[in-house]
Amino acid sequence: MYILSFLWIFFMPILVLCGLFGGVFLIITGVKYRKLLVIVMGVLSLSFVVLPYVFWGMGIDGDKIPSVPTVLYWILFSLTGLLAGFNGLQAKIKSIRNMGFIIFTMGILGAIFYYLMSVPDSFYIK
Repeated sequence: MYILSFLWIFFMPILVLCGLFGGVFLIITGVKYRKLLVIVMGVLSLSFVVLPYVFWGMGIDGDKIPSVPTVLYWILFSLTGLLAGFNGLQAKIKSIRNMGFIIFTMGILGAIFYYLMSVPDSFYIK
């Protein structure tokens, strides 16, 4: 189904921008409020988005180095947002909480859309 591939193609820039800006935001806000876990989750969120492009620029196949399936890779990305969101919820810092849950939601949607794109056509009713 080509329409399911379009979901991933159109969603991917949103996911990348969310990871970039969300990661930078978590790093800056974590430094501001002196939250080490938020800083680490921001660095991880940023690196999960930047790492495939670095590998691509170096000519390395991204599936070979981390050796993690792509759906699991985006679920791990979303877990960084979930941990940051829970840390912001515990510390009662709305900005960290909101950004963490936005990253979590975008990561889960990215994993779902990638899975729908990669499912063979025989799984669908024609």
